[in-house]
Amino acid sequence: MGLKIENNAQVREKVRQKNVRDYFLRYSQAVRPWLKELAEKYKAKGEFPLMPIQILPSYYNGLQDKEIAAFVALLIPDTENVLKNIGEFRQMLGESPWEWFKNRGFVRLGIGRVQDKRTGGVFNWKIAKLMDRLWGEGCGTTATYTTFGQAIKKFAERQRCSYFGVLTYLVEDCGVGDYFYKLRLLLMIVATSDGLGLGLWSVDPSELKCPLTTDLRTFVSTWFPDYRRFGSVDDAIHEFGLDRDCDFFYAYLAYKELQKRNPKVCSKFATTYIRWFALGARKKPFQFREILPEI
Repeated sequence: MGLKIENNAQVREKVRQKNVRDYFLRYSQAVRPWLKELAEKYKAKGEFPLMPIQILPSYYNGLQDKEIAAFVALLIPDTENVLKNIGEFRQMLGESPWEWFKNRGFVRLGIGRVQDKRTGGVFNWKIAKLMDRLWGEGCGTTATYTTFGQAIKKFAERQRCSYFGVLTYLVEDCGVGDYFYKLRLLLMIVATSDGLGLGLWSVDPSELKCPLTTDLRTFVSTWFPDYRRFGSVDDAIHEFGLDRDCDFFYAYLAYKELQKRNPKVCSKFATTYIRWFALGARKKPFQFREILPEI
């Protein structure tokens, strides 16, 4: 009897989730294509916020150099001194981040008084610890792996886990900070070729999840107000139907820019949308288009 009750409960939950999803998809017919267009035009424009994980590797040409630069850039704080911090990391890495790593140039940063000093706003011991963790997995020995990306791929296959899982193991106690957000951003940058992407790794698009912040979660709930009744924030983002789930990050960045240029129109749009959604108002597609901000 208990098993039957449990199964009935599961069925009811699936029906409820389907109803929530169907209502959202029906109600957001005009908004979802608009958000996709917003993301695509923002990517094509090529002007993005200063992100160390993307900027630091862009100074180098070789694949190996770019990989190491992107990885160590996880530590760089995203503050008002970001360009200064990136500059100090460039000086530390020299002409070839890969050679710096392969020759264990990071070791001296974890010794004596040097370890308590900062490079690019980061304690040197944190840099030494992060790169030593990477070295310890065989990523620094060319006899084992040719590139960092190859090492991560083999590690993931061996452990039967995702790229994100491997990267989490490498950084989780190395002072990276909000690594859940940063690692998703890192994967998005190294594994895509448009927008912020550097096209360094080949990763299944299903693994490229949207980098999440508190503000981005609020952005999701603006267009999918009751998404928690449907599933996780990742489940909700997938329902927007962008080419890749990580592209929702561009829609978010683009909308923040649109808000700065036209705050009143965006505020009216979001407020009206949420009110209509809550009331279950039956509106025609043209009525939504009338309140959509111009891209």
